[in-house]
Amino acid sequence: MNRFTESVTFVYGRKSHYNYVMNKRPKITEQTRNNLISAFWSLYMKKPLSRISVKEITDLAGYNRATFYHYFTDVPALLEEEETALLEEIRLLFEHAAESDDPRELTRKIGSLLVILRNNNLNASALLSDHGDPQFVSSLKELLWPYINTYLLKTGDCENYEAELIKEFYLSGIFGTVRKWLADPQIEIDELIQLLIRQITHLT
Repeated sequence: MNRFTESVTFVYGRKSHYNYVMNKRPKITEQTRNNLISAFWSLYMKKPLSRISVKEITDLAGYNRATFYHYFTDVPALLEEEETALLEEIRLLFEHAAESDDPRELTRKIGSLLVILRNNNLNASALLSDHGDPQFVSSLKELLWPYINTYLLKTGDCENYEAELIKEFYLSGIFGTVRKWLADPQIEIDELIQLLIRQITHLT
């Protein structure tokens, strides 16, 4: 266990308004919901959202279709809820981090993000895959760029279009690297962080 794993606590809340009405057996109903979510991620890891049906999810989880609709409106709604929860967790992580020009702060932030993604490897790998949701990746880029750019370069000196190109260059490289690492983590988080930091600082 490395220092980032020890220092970052990731609480990926699985909440629903159904919790307020299904209070007789809350542990069982929450487990049922989590089982449906897990089945969805297993399928989403292998194919795009458009090819995943409610029946496939319920068959894999061991429930009937009515059980699925007790928790979710449809498959896209399930994905949207999961994406929103993950983005909010990352947003809070970066929002509460101290603002500083110290490169060590950039290292800490990237390390914390990698712990979150690794702890949710199946989810993150599916979302960052070729058939993942492009809107999620775009939202994640927009969320992270203001924090990462603090340590990189003054894009305010560039034309708007040039600044967008620079942003895409850095973020696409970072997420492409993270996606490959999640699929085949041959090095530890600390090593990946230092690799990313070295490349970023070398380019600035």
